[in-house]
Amino acid sequence: MAAARLLPVPAGPQAKLTFEDVAVLLSDEWDRLCPAQRGLYRNVMMETYGNVVSLGLPGSKPDIISQLERGEDPWVLDRKGAKKSQGLWSDYSDPVPQKPW
Repeated sequence: MAAARLLPVPAGPQAKLTFEDVAVLLSDEWDRLCPAQRGLYRNVMMETYGNVVSLGLPGSKPDIISQLERGEDPWVLDRKGAKKSQGLWSDYSDPVPQKPW
């Protein structure tokens, strides 16, 4: 079997990476995950956030990470009982349009 080769790092300025760029949000699928899958999701999200932080990029901690650190589910019910994602930053004022189905 051939050895894996790393791709060369591109020269010149690179775009800054943010947690938003690499986070995987599962708001619609969360209820369908078994406890082991939820645990794996938590571990992957926390490791991903740790990797982004290790790059030394400025930014505040996303709400979803704080929730996961407290052992909370990352999604809660709104007042009407519908699922509502806390998203990465819950104070973001521009709502995402909902799909009609």
